[in-house]
Amino acid sequence: MRRFIVLSLLALLLTGCSQEALFERFVPQEESALAKELIAKMAAKDFAAVESRLAGPLKTPDLREKLEQMSSLLPPEPPKSVKTVGANTSTSSAATTYNLTYEYEYPDRWIIATTVLERRDGQLILEGIHFMPSSQSLAATNAFTFKGKGIAHYTVFALAIAIPLFIVYALFVCARTKLPKRKWLWLLFVAAGVVQFQFDWTSGAWGVQPISFALLGAGFAKAGPVAPYVFTLAFPLGAIVFLLKRRSMLKAAAVEN
Repeated sequence: MRRFIVLSLLALLLTGCSQEALFERFVPQEESALAKELIAKMAAKDFAAVESRLAGPLKTPDLREKLEQMSSLLPPEPPKSVKTVGANTSTSSAATTYNLTYEYEYPDRWIIATTVLERRDGQLILEGIHFMPSSQSLAATNAFTFKGKGIAHYTVFALAIAIPLFIVYALFVCARTKLPKRKWLWLLFVAAGVVQFQFDWTSGAWGVQPISFALLGAGFAKAGPVAPYVFTLAFPLGAIVFLLKRRSMLKAAAVEN
């Protein structure tokens, strides 16, 4: 069991590395370059350059005051590092919208900078920009750790290990059991869990998908390189039903023979 837990943690790390490389491939380069340029203009207090890219409805009488307040969150010195932590593209018949989020690391803080760009008629327009300071990086905030976690986290992690092991055991028994017919249907039924429960490791929030299936009944995923881990648990209905009905099926098979 200890070896299984170590391998599970190693899988989490490897998944994070491969996901970061894959994530970067889907970041729109031209739009990302402009977003970073506008953030730099804000840090340099070059508000005229930012205003020239803003959509018309955002150019209100108090715009300059708002930009000055936002820029006060950005330290004057260059950041130690800049990391893309979110990229979403949506397309409609009239325009394409790019929601891009970056993490700026400074000596005493981190800044989460979000920009919304819209490409319309061949022009890139700034639809929104927002800065949120943080005392630690998103990687630290969303790290997979048991520090400060409660009973729900330990329960979810235990079930994420126990459910697949239980299903694998049921699959092994099913494969070795002489069933009268349609064994492959039983194997498929046993292999999948039904009704997915999703657990956000960072926030502890729950979600449920009533009509869904999960291979081996458990798994985890991240929406981005520094996004929270989301564990998925599914009820091993097929495995339970098979093990409960196995004895009666064996008796039925013996009578037929």
